[in-house]
Amino acid sequence: MTRPNHEEPEMAENDQQAEALIAALAPKIAEAILPQITESVETQIKGVVTKNDELLDKLAKQKADDNHSKLLAAAESQYQARLDGNGVYQGRKPGDSIKIKKSDARNVKAYRDAKALAEKQGVPLEIVANE
Repeated sequence: MTRPNHEEPEMAENDQQAEALIAALAPKIAEAILPQITESVETQIKGVVTKNDELLDKLAKQKADDNHSKLLAAAESQYQARLDGNGVYQGRKPGDSIKIKKSDARNVKAYRDAKALAEKQGVPLEIVANE
């Protein structure tokens, strides 16, 4: 059985009506869906921002801890370098001058002791201002 030719114009009319319906409904559908999409995207972005902040804070803390550990290690190394053979801390580095305050240098015994120590270690004696 063959179709009569009068059906083709009906299909063209149906297609036009469908396009008109779609054109009329598309803005309303978009208007109805857009708030849900916006909310979903904002929720996802907030999650990404929160995780990003968390990771950046963790990285900054790790860098601070690493710097703190390096500083502690350097301080410990310097401390150990100033210990003498008996494990007593020496406040000055080997080769530094012996320093005596001006007020202490007026004491003859203190001055002689400091001068003798400076000569024994082969370093200069330095008289410094009172603090």
